Amino acid sequence: MLATATPVSNPIAVLRGWWEYRDLLYNLVSKDIKVRYQGAALGFAWSLMNPLVVTAMYLFIFTYVMPSNQPHFALYLVTGIVHWTLFSNLVTQAPELLTANAGLLQKIRFPRLLVPASNLLLNLVLWAMALVVFFSLFIPLGGHFKLVLLAYPAYLLLFIGFNFGLMLILSVLYVDFRDLKHLIEVVMQVLFWATPIIYDFKLIPAHLRLLFAASPLTEFTLIFQDLFWAGRLPSQHLTLAFIFWTLASLALGLTIFYRRSARLIERL
Repeated sequence: MLATATPVSNPIAVLRGWWEYRDLLYNLVSKDIKVRYQGAALGFAWSLMNPLVVTAMYLFIFTYVMPSNQPHFALYLVTGIVHWTLFSNLVTQAPELLTANAGLLQKIRFPRLLVPASNLLLNLVLWAMALVVFFSLFIPLGGHFKLVLLAYPAYLLLFIGFNFGLMLILSVLYVDFRDLKHLIEVVMQVLFWATPIIYDFKLIPAHLRLLFAASPLTEFTLIFQDLFWAGRLPSQHLTLAFIFWTLASLALGLTIFYRRSARLIERL
């Protein structure tokens, strides 16, 4: 019995379907956590190792080797790295979501959207640990808790929505295009350096800024830097761009997923 889909035109039905299968969603997340860290002495702590090592490496380079003139550079860097880590984990894992769960999708009847949703929840649970560390270091790194941070949950939800849309698109495309995973690895390297995480956006030559700004990752990063590093609300332009990219990603992702995933199940 094959997995089924809930019509994308009925979001209430989608949420109802998720609630009806909440036990399955919980089991999918729990299983992935156990498989990922089974036998690991440090357990969840391994999810923090990569961002911590990367941050420490760049801090050393831009503090002692090539000193940065950026005030509170550590806070600037950590803000970008923390949010990049969530994006990177979700996007790099997305292609194999359907193929890795082929047996489950082909044998059990349940909403297929639960597969990418479970991976999203898994990564959010693990990423929450990094977020806790970030907030615990926020003041020591030079940050100040201001009222503008109350807007952070709204921007974070938009960021998560953008990532979820990408996950849906990539998981479907990978079924027919197996080179996608390797292509993403290359693109992620380019995106990291094309995003103002370790350098100030203003350092980009004026004639190239429009090109860099065309990336949604640049706009998302600038927004989080505004909130945490600059202590101000993002501009209306950035906010509208943020909303546009999120809605476009979700609309395209859901449309592609619901239209194509059913026909792809037997080819997984």
